[in-house]
Amino acid sequence: MERDYDIFERLPDSSVRCLVRVHGTLHVPKVLEERGKQTTNECFAMNIRTREIFARVNHKVAHRT
Repeated sequence: MERDYDIFERLPDSSVRCLVRVHGTLHVPKVLEERGKQTTNECFAMNIRTREIFARVNHKVAHRT
């Protein structure tokens, strides 16, 4: 059974906005990549039911020194 994934954008104030729902894991990478090209904000795909994050783009990792 294919799952639905919602594509979210994390805004500069740390709030999260839902952009679109995608059905099936095959479609998520392409949709997420296209959305990521439209912004420098982090975007990610998450299954709402399980809270599983499937993929991310524009994810900035904090470097510790």
